[in-house]
Amino acid sequence: MSNSLRHLAPEFSIDEAKEIAMKFYNLNEFVCQLPSERDQNLLFQNNQSKFILKISNISEIYSIIDMQNCVMEHINTSSRCLPSLDGQMIITYKNHFIRLINYLPGVPLGNYQPHTAKLLINLGKVLGEIDKSLYEFKHESMKRDLYWNMMNAEKIINTYKHLIINKNHYEIIENILKEWIEFVIPQVSLLRCSVIHNDANDYNIIVTDEENVCLIDFGDLCETFTVCEAAIACAYIILDKDDPIDAATNLIYGYNEIFPFEKIEIDLIYYFIRMRLAMSVTISAHQKQIQPDNHYLVISEKPAWNLLEKLTNIDLNIVHQTFRSICHFSN
Repeated sequence: MSNSLRHLAPEFSIDEAKEIAMKFYNLNEFVCQLPSERDQNLLFQNNQSKFILKISNISEIYSIIDMQNCVMEHINTSSRCLPSLDGQMIITYKNHFIRLINYLPGVPLGNYQPHTAKLLINLGKVLGEIDKSLYEFKHESMKRDLYWNMMNAEKIINTYKHLIINKNHYEIIENILKEWIEFVIPQVSLLRCSVIHNDANDYNIIVTDEENVCLIDFGDLCETFTVCEAAIACAYIILDKDDPIDAATNLIYGYNEIFPFEKIEIDLIYYFIRMRLAMSVTISAHQKQIQPDNHYLVISEKPAWNLLEKLTNIDLNIVHQTFRSICHFSN
């Protein structure tokens, strides 16, 4: 399994990052450092344009970085990798792979309000467009044994659930795992698989307005169950919502308009949503042991627990009926 969580994010000094930016990209105006789970991201600007100097985790391998670049090019995303002064898309410096990526203006969804139905529907459409474009995409590194790949969900939960100290929280995780084993595992062979972004969390979704939404950070790309894309996004956009199912329904509706779900995916997507939340809080418990001072790693932990508690009181049959209906499947 990918060991990037076991390696701390790079910690190049600002002065050294400035030297790298100047030497390889002729950028000399440093703006600030940006939060990141396992890479080091630094914002630079040149005249009116802004760029992110992305220093990859030392555990990352070249072919994974190449896949990210290929996907950004394939789906014609606004996020682009830019060449160095000598034309390289990926440079190597002190055993780290480094890229320059154009900075996308806007606000992370986590800092943007309000989350209107129109915004969430459009987000669903963007995700649907990406997955439709990537459905037949192939790359030598797409089969990643990644922590965040939901194909590894059962293993991840079993490995780290002992770190959940709160008894009620532990029981919630156990129940989610039990449902996963009972209802999802027996049917995984029926699910579509493809390369997906795999990390549409509320800080990887950039919003200009409710009609203009885009994704950044393709670091968790992998081949997995296609339904995971919408499920992961739902898990984050329903945080702190008075009516989480209504919010999820809007995103699912938008996605389905562009890249229709299969019935088995809609029947299982709620289990995937809850499992992603369970993985998030469980991995956060592990990460806190490794990097107790890194606030970014646990930014969604408290709202995730609040949401998991809330979801335990929601009628599963009503959720299934709502999701099936919005996708025009009979109940």
